[in-house]
Amino acid sequence: SWAVIIGIDKYENLNNLDYAVADAEAVKDMLINQFNYVEENVRILINEDANKDNIEQAISDVSLEAGENDRILVFFAGHGETMSLPDGGEMGYLLPVDGRQENLYASAIPMNDLKDLSNMSKAKHMLFLVDACYGGLAAVNTRSLTTNTPNFLDKVSDENARQIITAGGKDEKVIEKDDWEHSAFTKNLLSGLKDKKADQNQDGYITGSEIGFFLQEHVSLDTDNFQTPQSKRLTTHEGEIIFFATVEQKEEV
Repeated sequence: SWAVIIGIDKYENLNNLDYAVADAEAVKDMLINQFNYVEENVRILINEDANKDNIEQAISDVSLEAGENDRILVFFAGHGETMSLPDGGEMGYLLPVDGRQENLYASAIPMNDLKDLSNMSKAKHMLFLVDACYGGLAAVNTRSLTTNTPNFLDKVSDENARQIITAGGKDEKVIEKDDWEHSAFTKNLLSGLKDKKADQNQDGYITGSEIGFFLQEHVSLDTDNFQTPQSKRLTTHEGEIIFFATVEQKEEV
């Protein structure tokens, strides 16, 4: 298992955030301590280290290093932005520490770049968890396999997966609260995985889709529907990243 984790509170050209770094560090700790990610395989970029070049380099390195039976989790906590395109449509961007709203193309990371990097990787499963709100998501809706499918877990763990869950849409704001010491998205991500609450069918496993459903429901509740996470796929593959949800097991499948 591999991970790239990014958290930015102190932006050079944008409003600062309060808990993006705490969110990133909590996700890193959870992956290492709860799901046995090897620390050397977890790259974390915080504040000034999270510039455009470093983020793209880290995701590229991990994408190319991962083997065909490996999985990659990318977590980003920071600002997102949406740019309207001249011919219609939109492009979603993630803002690195040195990002500038007035020149997104030159200074930010287009979501299409993440899609391209995911296509380059041999890794079987990739999950992008983006704690930022923006539109223009280059993703598709698919008729995914259901838990009623015979041998469901075998099939979804065998098939490739390129999944993405974002904190909200372009006209929404990421909500952070001092009471939580996290954003609404990461608070519920930790609850869903660490406390096993996302295991909706109680089968002992948490799939990427279950995480998405859990976040959509609970983030919407916590924010009085001001923020609704989006869960989609970057390709038409129907596989799933899977986590053990049983207390006895502390490894990712």
